[in-house]
Amino acid sequence: MDNNISVLRIYFHYGQKAQNLNFWQKLWNNNLGHQLLKKAKEMNIEQANIFTAKAGYLDNEKINYNISEIPPSKNPVCLELIDQQEKLKSFIEQNQENLKEVKIIVLNSNNEIIKC
Repeated sequence: MDNNISVLRIYFHYGQKAQNLNFWQKLWNNNLGHQLLKKAKEMNIEQANIFTAKAGYLDNEKINYNISEIPPSKNPVCLELIDQQEKLKSFIEQNQENLKEVKIIVLNSNNEIIKC
């Protein structure tokens, strides 16, 4: 097992919008999760998954329940990326504009949690 493998978890709201998009992206593809997922693929991140919570909350807000086909805009979402620690660090640096209003947790191979 590679000791430099880390897990990067990015938590945000389901309806959160991405920043710095062109006109067409703003109209049709402005979802933060999808934009970050595409960026992860472009950077050849080894593994990426988006998890939408059935129920939960962020920032000590009220609990949101996902009981329909389309989750409420405040429903918690997690984008999980798995790769070399340096590659994940580069991902954070290259996507700073879209990561301003999210919670980031990095878990490295030594089970150390680094909150950003």
